[in-house]
Amino acid sequence: MTDGGMIMTDATLRESNDPKTPHAEPAAVRNVFTLSVRTKGLIVFCALFLYAFVIAIFVFHQKELLLREFEDIQHSLELDSRLKQADSAAFHAVMAVFANMESADRAAGMQRVQMHFQVLRDRHAELEANTQLGLSLAGVNAALAEARREPSKPNMNQLVVELVKVKNEFTNLAEQSELARKRMSDRYKAQADSVAMTALVLAMLGLALLGAITGLFFKQLTEDLYTLRTRALAIVNGFRGEPIPIRRHDEVGSLMMAVNGMADILDQREKELILERQKYFHQEKMAAIGALAAGVAHEIGNPIAAISGIAQEMVQHRDDVGGTCTEEDCRNCRPDLIHEHTQRLAAITREIAEFASPQAAEPQWLDLNSRLRSSASLIRYDRRLQHVDLRLDLDSQLPAIYGVADHLTQVIMNLLINAMDALEDGTNEPKIIVVTTRRVEEQVELRIQDNGHGMSKDVLDHAFDAFFTTKPAGKGTGLGLSLCYSIMKTHGGSIEIESAPGAGTTVHAFFPLTDTAYKEAQSL
Repeated sequence: MTDGGMIMTDATLRESNDPKTPHAEPAAVRNVFTLSVRTKGLIVFCALFLYAFVIAIFVFHQKELLLREFEDIQHSLELDSRLKQADSAAFHAVMAVFANMESADRAAGMQRVQMHFQVLRDRHAELEANTQLGLSLAGVNAALAEARREPSKPNMNQLVVELVKVKNEFTNLAEQSELARKRMSDRYKAQADSVAMTALVLAMLGLALLGAITGLFFKQLTEDLYTLRTRALAIVNGFRGEPIPIRRHDEVGSLMMAVNGMADILDQREKELILERQKYFHQEKMAAIGALAAGVAHEIGNPIAAISGIAQEMVQHRDDVGGTCTEEDCRNCRPDLIHEHTQRLAAITREIAEFASPQAAEPQWLDLNSRLRSSASLIRYDRRLQHVDLRLDLDSQLPAIYGVADHLTQVIMNLLINAMDALEDGTNEPKIIVVTTRRVEEQVELRIQDNGHGMSKDVLDHAFDAFFTTKPAGKGTGLGLSLCYSIMKTHGGSIEIESAPGAGTTVHAFFPLTDTAYKEAQSL
């Protein structure tokens, strides 16, 4: 069942769907942080600038590394030059020793050797001052000192040996320096090529990424604008389906939310219009039924009165003759039964006429108990109540309520019909509907309780939604409870439903005791 069940309805939650709630701007549009298209473009520009800045930093860093490599190569060249000079000095010192080894003037020869040795010592000092190679001339100095003390051939040969050792060390260091310089040159070339290639790849990657982002952005923008156009045309043609999924938070996303809000507002307004039409149709229907009931009562009133009169005369005649009619004479003659059923027909026509009599369209003070008795009397003739115990527990001291009589009748009839539908489950258990009225503080409560199958939580959550129904097709429109909710709101009251599967349903309708609440509700 949809138009009945038990749900604790929060008024604050319902206000968002209230027909009188202003819809200036959807809440989603107000609460979602948005980025404009211009801001997104600025972000892309800043990201591109940052990307270019990062590439520039990378290039300058690699340039520094290349400069260091270049300086190392230069240092290697300088070291190679000094090593060659030192090697040359060592070579000349060896040649000088050989040249003066057989000299007749040994002292003069040693002076020439010392002169070459001083050159070697200066070159060695330059190397140690700039490179810290750790080369030692201790052996040469010792051999030279020994040769100066005694310039004999063995001492001169020893000096040559020491000088050759130093020369070989200079030669080895020069070869190693050349190999190291070659490796540095190869590394420099490879690193330069790598930097150039990396910079090119990064630049191309940045351009490709920018192109991809731009392409995706405009592709998505085009699709979203097409979706908006399609949905706007669909809304114009009456589509009220699922809202457009919001995948972006910019002007287009705000427009999507606005279109969704427009669809919701139009849907709400259409439902309100249908509810108002239902109220109007109900009034027209009741007026037609009232006119028909008056005509029927008039047309069948005279025959019923005649039949009733004849039955009374037959009873009177039987009484006048002193009850002398034989059993055979009265076997098929039951004037008392005829009179009883004619009175019942007359009562039914009066009830229909009273229930369907035109009601004032203006609000007035009403007797809720009287409306309940009148509605219950008529609805008892519904076939669905043949096996249902309809109980009225009405407070005899109940104060009057302020409202429109016809609207109050609509609420009562809809709630009773829902209760009857809830009891149509085919079980053999006693079926009971209890209608209770009482005063609760500054309100009058109408409570309609049934022991039907109840409703699940999912159904309760949508019980007051227009066009929501669990009844079979053709049996319910889903407007009953929605209409009741609308009427209660316009009367300044409220309605709540309590229900659980297998536990029955209880509907609580609360009416204010003053006309102020009704007038305030009308002014909203």
